[in-house]
Amino acid sequence: MQNRLLGIHMIVQNEERHLSRCLNSLKQAGLEMFITDTGSSDRTPDIARNYGATVLHASWEDDFAKARNISLPLAASEWILCLDADEYVIEGLEELMHVLPNVHKSVTRLRITIENQLGDGPENKVLSYPVRLFRAHHGYRYTGRIHEQLVRQRHEGCRGDDTPAVNESGRRTDARSDSPEARTADEEAVLEPLMPLRIHHDGYLASVITAGDKPKRNLRLIELELADQPAHPFHLYNLGVTHCQLGSLEQAADAFTESLRLAALQAPYRPTLVKDLTKVLTALKRYEEAHMLLAAECHRYPAYADLHLIYGEILECQGLQERAYGAYARASTCHSRQDNQERAGSDEAVTEPVYVTEAGSGSYRAYTSMARLAQKRGFVQEAVGLYELALKHLSTYEPAWTGLADALQQQGISDEQIADRLLNLSDLLNQRDSTDQADQSDSPHCSWDRGTELIQIVYALAECGAYKQALQLLGSEASDLCIPAGDRIHWLLCAGQVTDAWHLAEDRWGEPSRKNRKQVDSGLVNAAEVQGVTTGALRAVEKSDWALACWAIGKRLTPSFLATSAPPERDMWKVADRLLYEYRYQPSTSYSSIDVTEAQLLQWSEAAQLAAKQVVTRAVQSGQLLIAQELQEQFSRIMPGHERNKSAIRRSFAGLLYRYGYTMIAAEMLIQCMTEGELDAEGLFWLGETLYAKGHSEQALSLFEQALERRSDLSPARAGAAVCYLRMAVEIIRQEQIRSPENAALGAQRMALELQLRTAEGIPWRTVYCAKERRNHHAGTAAPDSSGSGAANLPVHDREG
Repeated sequence: MQNRLLGIHMIVQNEERHLSRCLNSLKQAGLEMFITDTGSSDRTPDIARNYGATVLHASWEDDFAKARNISLPLAASEWILCLDADEYVIEGLEELMHVLPNVHKSVTRLRITIENQLGDGPENKVLSYPVRLFRAHHGYRYTGRIHEQLVRQRHEGCRGDDTPAVNESGRRTDARSDSPEARTADEEAVLEPLMPLRIHHDGYLASVITAGDKPKRNLRLIELELADQPAHPFHLYNLGVTHCQLGSLEQAADAFTESLRLAALQAPYRPTLVKDLTKVLTALKRYEEAHMLLAAECHRYPAYADLHLIYGEILECQGLQERAYGAYARASTCHSRQDNQERAGSDEAVTEPVYVTEAGSGSYRAYTSMARLAQKRGFVQEAVGLYELALKHLSTYEPAWTGLADALQQQGISDEQIADRLLNLSDLLNQRDSTDQADQSDSPHCSWDRGTELIQIVYALAECGAYKQALQLLGSEASDLCIPAGDRIHWLLCAGQVTDAWHLAEDRWGEPSRKNRKQVDSGLVNAAEVQGVTTGALRAVEKSDWALACWAIGKRLTPSFLATSAPPERDMWKVADRLLYEYRYQPSTSYSSIDVTEAQLLQWSEAAQLAAKQVVTRAVQSGQLLIAQELQEQFSRIMPGHERNKSAIRRSFAGLLYRYGYTMIAAEMLIQCMTEGELDAEGLFWLGETLYAKGHSEQALSLFEQALERRSDLSPARAGAAVCYLRMAVEIIRQEQIRSPENAALGAQRMALELQLRTAEGIPWRTVYCAKERRNHHAGTAAPDSSGSGAANLPVHDREG
C-alpha cells in the first residue's frame, strides 16, 4: 500500500546505471513514485516499473522545467520530493516520515541536505541545502530550460497561504533556485526549515561530466535562455559555471562579473556567485580584484566559511600572512546552519543563512590552513596542535596527516617518534565517543575508518621522508593495506633498499610467467594488480623507478622492461642503458662507437626526450644522485637543443638538485659555474637565496641584483632584493638605536620597516621545501642529521648483490 504522505517525482533518460541505486534507497517507505521518461533507449522504464513507479513518457524538448512539471498535477501525496537518478538517500528518510505530519500548515516548502561528490574521499564534497520538498497542489511548478527553479504563483484552486516573495529576478513569485551550483539564501530572505533527509549526488564527478558531455549541452541550453532573457543575472551565473566546467576561466570570470553587477543583493544565489568568482580570479592570479571583492563581501556574509578561506588564500599570496591567518581563523568560527537551525515544527522561526559550502570549510580545512601558515611563519608547535585539531574533525583528512608529519620532522623529532606519534593519535581518534567523531556542523557524512587512517599515516611518513618507517608499518600493522606496488618500489629506492626495489619491480612487472600466487599470498600486491600488469601501461615514474633499481644494482635493462614502452620511448631507454653502461664500465669508449642504428635513434621524439628528463628527475627524487648525474651528462651531450659544455651541464644539474632540496651540493656547483663565468640569472638567484637563508643579506642582495641585470622579469629576485634592502635598513636603525636610545623616532621607523619586512617576506618568492626535501639540505656535508634517519634516506649509489 502506498504512503500518501510523500511522493517521489523524477525525470530520467538512459539512467539504467543509476536508477536502481536511487530507487533502492527509497523502496522501504512504500512511496508514491512518478518517473517521467524523456526518450530512453535503454532499460530505464522497465527498471522504474519494477520498483512500482508510474512511468510517464514525454518527448525531450530541451526544457528541464517542462519535463519536471508533467507529473506534478498527478500527485496524490501531500508532499512532493523531486530527485534525480544520480542521487540516492544516505539517511533521514524514516525520520522525515515522522516529521512531515507535524509541519505547520503555513510551511509549504522544505529544504534537504545534498552531498555533491566532487572527487574521492569524504572531504571532496560540496554541501548544498536546496528546496526539494514542497506541498502538492499548492501552486508550485518549475521554470527554466536548465537549472530549473521552483516557483509559486497565485491562482484559483491553490490551497494554503499564497503570500508572494521576491525571487532572484525581482519578479513577484516565490522562487528558490534548485541548481547545485546555486543553493544558498541571503540573510534577508526567509528560509525554509531544513529536514533530516540527506542525499548523495555523484553527477558532478569529473568522469561523469566528461562521459556525458553535460557542459556542452548545458552551454547550449543556457545560451537559449539568454537569447530569451538577455543579461539575466541567474543565467549569466550558470553560464560562468559551465565555462568553468569547460576550462574557459577567462570567459567564466566575465560571465560571473556581469552576473554580480546585475544580481540583486537579496538574490539567493549571490553568495555562491561571489565564491565562484573569487575562485576563478584566484586561479587566474588576479589577486587584487579578488581581494577588493572579498574585503566587502566577507562583511556581507560573515557566516560564510568558504569566503573567509578563499580570502585567506588571497591574502597569503599577497604576503599578508597575519591577515590571512585571521581570515582562516574566522572561517573556523563559522558554523553551518545545519548545526543550529531549528527543525520544522519548532516554535522558533528559522532566520540563519545557509550556504553552498565545501565540506570542512568551517573546521578541518580551516584548521589545516591555519596550521600550514603557522608552520610557514615558524610557529611549529602551534601548527602541530592545529593539525591535530583538524584530524579530530575528520580523521581521514590527508592534508592534515601530511602536514602533521612535516611539522614534527621540522621540530627535529626522529622518524621513529614521528611514526609513534601518528599511530598514537590514530588510536586516540579511535577511542572517541561516536558522537564526537566529526564536526557535524560542516563535516561530510562518514564513519571512522581505521584502514583509511593507516593508509594516510603510511603516505604521511613517506611524504616527510621517513621511508623506512612507512615500509616497516606496511610490514606489520598495515600489512593488509592495498598500497600500489609502484609506491612501495619508490619508497624502497629512497630508503636505500635498491635490491628489494628491483626484486619487487621484477616480480610485479617482469615476465608474466613470474607473476604467481606468491605475490598475492605475500601481501606485496593484490590480485587486481597481478591481473592488470599485462594489459595496462606503467606510469612514467614507475618505469623510471624500475630502471633506476636495475642500474643501482649494476644490471642492464631487461627485455621485459623494454617491452613496457612504445617504440620511440623504448629507443630512449635502450640508448640510456647503453650509454650508462659504457660510462661506468668502458670509460674510454667514444660516442662514435654507437652503431648507425643507435645513432639514428638519437633523433628522439618529444615523448622520448620528455621520458629522458623524467628519469633524471626521478633519480634525484630517489636520492640516486650519481646515476642522475651520469644520465644528465650523457643526455646533454647527445640530445638536440642542449648545451654541451661542462659548465652548462653542471649548471643545469645544479638547478635540478636545488629544486629538490640538495642546496649545499647545488651551491658548490653553482659557485664553480660562477667562477667560470657561466652562471645564468636563475643560478644567481639560487645562490642569493642560499646566502639569504644564512643571514648574509648584503651578499644575497648583490646576487639578486646581478640576476635582475640578466633577467629583469625574474620576479623572485626582485622580491628578494627588496627584502634584503628592508633587512639591512632595519639593522642600520637597530644599531643607531643602540647609539641613540633616547631617539623615539627611530623606534617608530623601525616598527614601520619591520611591518613592511614581514609583508615582503610573506610574499611567496622563496623556494618552498617539504620535509623530505629539507632533509637533503646538508647532503654531502658534515652536518648532523637531526631526524634520526641518517644517510639511509640519501642513498647516492648502491650496487648490492
